[in-house]
Amino acid sequence: MNPYVETLYVLQRCTQTHAPVSPGSKTSLADLRASVPPPMLAHFDRLAALGRPTVAEVRQGVCGACHLRLPAAMTAGGDPGDDLQLCENCGAYLIFPAPEAPAIAAAARPRRRYRAAAVA
Repeated sequence: MNPYVETLYVLQRCTQTHAPVSPGSKTSLADLRASVPPPMLAHFDRLAALGRPTVAEVRQGVCGACHLRLPAAMTAGGDPGDDLQLCENCGAYLIFPAPEAPAIAAAARPRRRYRAAAVA
């Protein structure tokens, strides 16, 4: 995952809480903002000013911000590594979390068997 997108994700979560900002946290937010390249930070600020999500998680090939399915070529490779990915619809930076393990409880549930009704 791109380290800059991780930093922007942390910034998004900090700014969305709307909690009172202490002087110590102001400096840490400023340090986080300083660690991101200016073009990425400008795109982040532009989306935030419009009230849109800036960073979205991808779950099952769907953007977490606009809830539209992403192209298969973008999600087929799994984690893109350090590549920077943007949603083609909403423009949010994309985070690809680790793949989820299948639910064991659903797999262990016995299947119902239906018998054909006896024909007289």
